[in-house]
Amino acid sequence: MKAVLDILLEAVIAYVLVFVLYFLIFVRKKTKYDKNRVPVEFYYLVSLYKLNQKDINYKKFIYITAFINTFIIVITYIVVSKLLNKWILQLLVGMVIIVLLIIICYGILGRYYQKRGKKKNV
Repeated sequence: MKAVLDILLEAVIAYVLVFVLYFLIFVRKKTKYDKNRVPVEFYYLVSLYKLNQKDINYKKFIYITAFINTFIIVITYIVVSKLLNKWILQLLVGMVIIVLLIIICYGILGRYYQKRGKKKNV
């Protein structure tokens, strides 16, 4: 039980630290919409889920992607560092986990924006 609590504490601390760094490096610069400097996540969701760019609150989208990207980084770190010992295996499993989490998390976000867009149009 103590090991689980230690892992959870480490995950929370890592989440806070990674989010602060992510915020300072990426989010502060991108809060204003600039057509030439839109993140890849924005184009990914708009093209895959056929969303209207004007229906998405850009500033809120940037903060949501910051939470999602931090979640992906921390979950990958915790799983890889606590379950695996060999660095080659850590690298391969880490890549697979990152791809799966990106697909799952941004899929949920895309469906959220789709449903919100349908409610707006009704």
